[in-house]
Amino acid sequence: MSKVGRNDRCPCGSGKKYKKCCLGKEATAVESILQLISTEQPVQETSAQPESKLTLTKLKKMVASELKWEHPTHEQLALQLIESMKGQYEPELILEALVLWNGYSRQTRPTVKKTGSFCAAIEYLLSEEYGFNVLKADLASKYEVTAGTISRKIKEMVTYIEEYGMGGETDELMMLNGPGTSKDKAQALLHKAMEASSSKRRVQLAETALEMYPDSSDAYLILAEESDNEQDARAYLKAGIAAGERELGELFFEKNKGHFWGLHETRPYIRICKSYAESCWFGGDAKEAAQILERILELNTEDNTGARYLLAAVYLYNNQLKQAEQLLKKYGKGEAATAFAYDQIILEYKKNGITSQLNMLYRAARGVNKHVPDYLLGLKRLPHNLPDFVGRGDSNEAIEYVIMHSRLWASAPDLLKWMLKQ
Repeated sequence: MSKVGRNDRCPCGSGKKYKKCCLGKEATAVESILQLISTEQPVQETSAQPESKLTLTKLKKMVASELKWEHPTHEQLALQLIESMKGQYEPELILEALVLWNGYSRQTRPTVKKTGSFCAAIEYLLSEEYGFNVLKADLASKYEVTAGTISRKIKEMVTYIEEYGMGGETDELMMLNGPGTSKDKAQALLHKAMEASSSKRRVQLAETALEMYPDSSDAYLILAEESDNEQDARAYLKAGIAAGERELGELFFEKNKGHFWGLHETRPYIRICKSYAESCWFGGDAKEAAQILERILELNTEDNTGARYLLAAVYLYNNQLKQAEQLLKKYGKGEAATAFAYDQIILEYKKNGITSQLNMLYRAARGVNKHVPDYLLGLKRLPHNLPDFVGRGDSNEAIEYVIMHSRLWASAPDLLKWMLKQ
């Protein structure tokens, strides 16, 4: 049976969202929390419904030992939150309040002057989330603050929630304390990171994954993709390559060289190597790019990731014409690839200059993809990013080729002038 999401319609038929109807009533919700805390003796069940093992004592222990705090006052506020919500709310919901406060306080590092304003805002947000409809006026009286102060704190927390999600850290805490190896837990966090819509949330999840499993290439790849600084991004990629080498081990490389992609555990390593090569290429280090791309082809001769296309461009750019010609012959036989078709033009030009042979190669290349010249010559504007989907012979394939090979063609201005006349 598929899992019911919190925002899905409740399966009981009430028409309400699951989170506002039966979410807090079902034993499955309790059981998921029981995986989080399993250190104490089990509580006996009644005939009506299993009793939650999550107690106030355990919540306090979590505040002291499981959750990290940026300042002692943040920890004290968490303890006050437990005292303020006990009796009125189930322990499972108080747990969500705690992790919401923990995530918010770690990210924003607020100065706590009136603890009641934060507690009231958290309680209000959770009551809205689960449909309890608690009034701000009642919370203002309970916590001895004004409704206006509560509204301001709610606004601040909503900004955090929009970036990181409500209670997202609850899942992280459950993963950290649940069953499975550190690698499995880290991978689960990375799956969440790939689904996250917020850049900051992806970074947070990737960093947590690395704390659990430092040899995760995919975690470093996420950090590189979310970095605004190219130098930092390349450092993450290089660290990810080292992590992959540690994870697989020297003996694994020796035993499986040549068919890496066929082994699932090698794919994060191959992916991050290719990303690092692309970063080097665009950053002006063509020599380093060539070494990494050659390494990929050595490990995976079938080249499922298309490293050969960029390597051909790097060879041509470096005037390594013999290597470029050998690569095009090895992989180009029977392959109608846009990259190889247009790279043949560059190869002929670099070997012999402007010759009649270029006309034939140009006609053949246009037959493979007619859109490339328009983007190469600036007749059509290139987008800022690579397309998500590429079809053989379509404009997206042309865009991808020109973006990836722009440095190569910029090094041959006379050839571009010749193409403009055709």
